[in-house]
Amino acid sequence: MAAINKKYDTLFLDRDGVLNKKIDDGYVLKEEDIEILLGISEFLKFIRSQFSQILVVTNQRCIGLGLIDYNEVIKLNQSIDKKTGSFIDYFYVCPHLNEDNCVCRKPKTGLFFYALEDYPIDFQNSWMIGDSVTDIIPAKELGLRTILISSGSNPIADIHIESTKDLLGLPEWE
Repeated sequence: MAAINKKYDTLFLDRDGVLNKKIDDGYVLKEEDIEILLGISEFLKFIRSQFSQILVVTNQRCIGLGLIDYNEVIKLNQSIDKKTGSFIDYFYVCPHLNEDNCVCRKPKTGLFFYALEDYPIDFQNSWMIGDSVTDIIPAKELGLRTILISSGSNPIADIHIESTKDLLGLPEWE
């Protein structure tokens, strides 16, 4: 159930490609790798009043590859939150590789259900913003409305935009 005076329940966000720049053929492994995307801080500040909570659901296979440990990813997530205005309530991280066949790696729904253990979430009144089809698939399975940030289109996303700069101008937030 949504909190009093909130238009929507939960805003789910992917991390790399939504909050910060995704590194082509690489990973965000250190503080210097974090590049906050244009418009995202302003969007989070604006949108915070419309959602009961803002949660990040992110695949971080760099942990499974042994490139970074889980605690270092937590520190990077805290830095991303601070750099975007400290509006994020929690980061849910899947550390597994594809071949681990875990329940939490998107496009599976496990991270969303982990969030449901911590927050009273109404999926039907929630949104997911991602930059990949693997972000959109689990959200649609659970009944969330979706926004895909990508230069290519995708027929399963409810809304398609090309840049985080376009998030503020969506009529859904009016």
